[in-house]
Amino acid sequence: MPDILIVEDNPVNQKLIAFLLARSQYTYDIAENGAVALDRLGKADYRLVLMDMMMPIMNGYDATKAMRADPRLKDIPVIALTANAMKGEDEKCRQVGCNDYVAKPYSKDQILAAIGRLIGTPAAISA
Repeated sequence: MPDILIVEDNPVNQKLIAFLLARSQYTYDIAENGAVALDRLGKADYRLVLMDMMMPIMNGYDATKAMRADPRLKDIPVIALTANAMKGEDEKCRQVGCNDYVAKPYSKDQILAAIGRLIGTPAAISA
């Protein structure tokens, strides 16, 4: 069972995050928008969601709100990934239910630190 669901519409960003997670020993799946993410979340037990906030079809704000409204999904940690680094964006993400926020462009260390804070390292997950 994958540890992390990557919800990202940009194929380059999908590959970048997937490469980073694989090198760090996390397992993952990819969903290209919030609607696909909700479908996948209903079928598998993920430990964490990396959620791009600006996507077509269903954005990350609406997908996170839907997760928080669903008793089966409400406790899955969500890390918001957004290119919108405007003042107050982190608070907007937290208001819809995100547990953490990482602004793009982000570093490998920022992503891994956020994941580690919420679910631990891959070694701790498999123990």
